[in-house]
Amino acid sequence: MKTNRRQFIGGVAAAAGLAPFAGFPAVVKLRSPNSLLSHACVGTANMALSDLMGLKACRDLHITALCDVDANFLNAAKARCPDARIYRNAYEMYEKEGDRIDSTNVSTPDHTHAGYILDALARGLNVYGQKPLCHDLEDCRRIEKLAAEKKAVTQMGTQIAAWECDRQTSAYLMQGVIGQVKHVWVFSNRGGQTTSDHTWPIAEDPVPETLDWKTWLGKAPYRPFNAKAYHPFVWRRWRDFGTSWLGDLGLHLLSPVWIGMGLGKTGPLSVVADAPVEPAEIRAQYWPRMSHITWHMPGVKASGGQPFDIEWCDGNLVNPKVTAATDLKYLPPPEFKALFAKSSIGSQPLQGRVVEGTEGWLLSVHFNHAPAVVMKNGGKAPALPGVGPAPSHWREYVDACVQGGRTTSSFSWASRLTEMTLLGNQAMIKPGVEIRWNAAAGRMEA
Repeated sequence: MKTNRRQFIGGVAAAAGLAPFAGFPAVVKLRSPNSLLSHACVGTANMALSDLMGLKACRDLHITALCDVDANFLNAAKARCPDARIYRNAYEMYEKEGDRIDSTNVSTPDHTHAGYILDALARGLNVYGQKPLCHDLEDCRRIEKLAAEKKAVTQMGTQIAAWECDRQTSAYLMQGVIGQVKHVWVFSNRGGQTTSDHTWPIAEDPVPETLDWKTWLGKAPYRPFNAKAYHPFVWRRWRDFGTSWLGDLGLHLLSPVWIGMGLGKTGPLSVVADAPVEPAEIRAQYWPRMSHITWHMPGVKASGGQPFDIEWCDGNLVNPKVTAATDLKYLPPPEFKALFAKSSIGSQPLQGRVVEGTEGWLLSVHFNHAPAVVMKNGGKAPALPGVGPAPSHWREYVDACVQGGRTTSSFSWASRLTEMTLLGNQAMIKPGVEIRWNAAAGRMEA
């Protein structure tokens, strides 16, 4: 039997330890023309443009205000939303718009997420926040706490969570098709932005007249502008601005596992990482080119109460120079090739998930490809769960704002998944050093 969208979201909420729609009121006052949800966009290009267009497509939302530090991007967005008021600074926008807006999306470089999100929540706005929710570990629980206090509708921007591939992966785990989970691997071996050239220092270029460089830097230490190193999209490789490839693709890959296993507010017991050793001046500026991170997790219902590990493998199978034996440890286990070969997927992807259960293996590809199950007894894999795509991650967010309810990627648990990835980054900075984590207190243990 087909599971409809509302039933599935309710199941997601229950599996993640969340109360579904009941108790989460809709917005009671809509301030934009024609009684639409009045929305302000922070960021207007690249992923922010995708968010803008996804939200703009929702018939009951009106884009009231636009903000971008880059005048070229802002002008292009203004052409798409001609009646929107424009700003160059998000804090100024929130202050001047006041109670004329109900909602905002924060789609900017990682290091500015927390400041904009916290300010918006404090003003009573509902928030669609791009992943990761924050750059610094201590901001995860601040965001979670304030969102709960304000009873805000929230959604972390893991938009692929609305696609069939991720929803079916979650459904398989919810249904316990592979038995009790023993081990989880997520991997991205296509080489992300963090594999770009790592050099320091770099040349200083004039700041374009169209760019507010000081506002772009936000709370990060001042540094001279370079035309090819930071804006508009290469910032992710820098420790001051990005959260590594794990903070980007890792959150996408972990999300359906977190939902399907009902991990909710679960935190790791410890984390340890391996990463290439580079000169101190490079390590201080950049995230490592590759990494292998292992989180040791406490027992949960989906694991039969037994502790289990989650591993992140960030190698590079695209670059032919990455062939040294020392680099192989950043790739997934070689046995996975045979597993994928015997599945309906056919071959191991560059990016995906492998979950080992007591009864079988769940294989899942990043992007829109149906997951597959390989049973350990050689038996036939169960049929796919009857779960189709949601209309969109943005549509789901707007529905929750207008009609009431909780979104799939609410900050109530997405803050903890973000926290876990930021802990992984902390471990990446000190390869080989185990970090013990007190999830109840939200702090590292000596």
